[in-house]
Amino acid sequence: MTKDNEKYYETYYIVTFQNTHEAMKAEREAIQNTIKVVVVPTPTYITKSCGISLKVTQENIQSIIKLINSENIKVKEIFVNDGESIKVMTI
Repeated sequence: MTKDNEKYYETYYIVTFQNTHEAMKAEREAIQNTIKVVVVPTPTYITKSCGISLKVTQENIQSIIKLINSENIKVKEIFVNDGESIKVMTI
């Protein structure tokens, strides 16, 4: 996709977890709260923790953070990919 002759890239977030149980809990709670997430394999270039993560759009990241806090879900880290770099997000 191009936008004004520049490459268009949508920012997304990868939420990593301490274990698979927490990842599945986060997915279940997101679905129950109608927050769109996608279960993805955890990229090994990010971390070698739990094998699954949640991919979240910029539109839904604040809702996921609130859910994580309210449901006491144990997250390892949240990474933001803006198309140029991948950084740990401070929450």
